[in-house]
Amino acid sequence: MWRAGAIPGGVTLDIELSGVPLWLVAAPFGAGSVWAVALEDGTTQAFLVQSGRAVAMDITSASLPAGAPAALAVAGDEAYLLAAPLGGASELTHPVPLGGPGRLAFIDSEGDLVVWQNGSEAGRLAVDALPDARLLIDEQERVLLLTKPSSHYPHGIAGDRLEATEITLLETHPSLKAVTRISIPGQRVVEGISPIWADLNGDGRREIIVTISDSEQGAQVVVYSESGDQLAAGPAVGRSNRWRHQIAVAPLGVNGELELAEVLTPHIGGIAGFYRLDGESLNLVAQQAGVTSHTIGSRNLDMGIAGDLDGDGQPELVVFDQSFTDLTAMRRTADGIEIAWQTPVGGKAATNLASVNLDGGISLGVGRDDGVLRIWLAP
Repeated sequence: MWRAGAIPGGVTLDIELSGVPLWLVAAPFGAGSVWAVALEDGTTQAFLVQSGRAVAMDITSASLPAGAPAALAVAGDEAYLLAAPLGGASELTHPVPLGGPGRLAFIDSEGDLVVWQNGSEAGRLAVDALPDARLLIDEQERVLLLTKPSSHYPHGIAGDRLEATEITLLETHPSLKAVTRISIPGQRVVEGISPIWADLNGDGRREIIVTISDSEQGAQVVVYSESGDQLAAGPAVGRSNRWRHQIAVAPLGVNGELELAEVLTPHIGGIAGFYRLDGESLNLVAQQAGVTSHTIGSRNLDMGIAGDLDGDGQPELVVFDQSFTDLTAMRRTADGIEIAWQTPVGGKAATNLASVNLDGGISLGVGRDDGVLRIWLAP
């Protein structure tokens, strides 16, 4: 269910940090929300935001490997950042919870997928994971991730020149096993760190959506079923070293139609695009230039979000202007796209966008390169 926010025009809260932030995570907490920031050196800070005020709070872990993404969990009256229980875990991604207390999945430094439960290893599978793969989980505690890294398409826009050549879906119950492996043919790679795993056609089953790139066609969006069948593919850029940043699947259409939102070439004049799946065709139905959603060389691919942040009943795609100094929200119309609203960041954005759904609506936050966390508060 989409909740409504009050941006623009809502109250903003600026919080001074002790350094430059890289990652931001947030969650409901008691009668308010908790916001945790990972700084450039790996140290972390957390704040309880309630009744329009922010109070610093202690949080576990106090530090992460420098540059590592953060994942926030809340259990009762405790909020904490997830950390892998083994020293050999990959420092380029984070663990994910698998339901019950103390049950986690994470990638180790050898590319294995490890399940940890009640203080000990409960399963391990050699999947040759992409070192910075973000793990996705569903209600059945299945795990979806990118595997089999290769350097044969060295575009390197997201932190290194390794990209996946396989997509792997795993079951963790009753045992850990791979149920689907989607091999990317030829010299093509999945250019990104995770798929989108969402129901794009409205049939109640999730599809697996990735950006696939090579040196001839360049980037295109491809949709697979969970069994590994290719369902549809969007248009290719037509040349190498041009990226499509897929961001979200949401009911973005004027009448609530499901659409996939992306930003084409966010580093060299970004163009927002909206796709609609029609049978076996993935059609690009609208575009809008003048935005961006990613800093070249960063592993942070979360600088875009979809939601009804202005409270008009229709979700917007929210990214940034090309200077990263203004949030830019785009709304789908019958004729294409309109700029729904813009609001200043107060400096230059340095982190992903993070949001919290509260009873009063949506709060949205971003960290700036001047060491400030800005939060647009829910009404």
